[in-house]
Amino acid sequence: THTHTHTTDIMQHATSLLLTMLVMTARVVTSASTTTATSGEGFIGVDNANNLCVNPPAGGRVLVDGVDCANLQAQHDQLQAQHNQLQAQHQVEVRLLKERHNQLQAQHDQLQAQHRADVRLLQNALCGGGIFEPLSVFQEVDTHGARDFEHFEVNGTHYLAV
Repeated sequence: THTHTHTTDIMQHATSLLLTMLVMTARVVTSASTTTATSGEGFIGVDNANNLCVNPPAGGRVLVDGVDCANLQAQHDQLQAQHNQLQAQHQVEVRLLKERHNQLQAQHDQLQAQHRADVRLLQNALCGGGIFEPLSVFQEVDTHGARDFEHFEVNGTHYLAV
């Protein structure tokens, strides 16, 4: 029972302390809400716009778990500025890459058109009606839709790869 009484005394003391702290906090909040946050005195409470405010006295800081809130805000602002700068650089790089892609696509299309024209010219020259005398058919080979061919020579023998 001695232990039980001791525990009860501690609980009553803790409850009393907690109630005292709540009353003091309520007084601070009540009195702080009637003062302005610009008076240079510390301010903890609700302002006229119903916002919870914690403003330290002149020259003081607001610490949360030992961390200075103003420093955190400054770090946040610096990181936000870096983020904005990187995002702007990224947008410029994307624009430049799109422009380069369009240039390369135009070159590709031009080269492809020139290749088709060259193939048609060669086909006309080899099959008659071109700038050379018509050639007689030497051999017919099914190409299964081949689109290119290459001539080469090995030991004096000419070959045509399709």
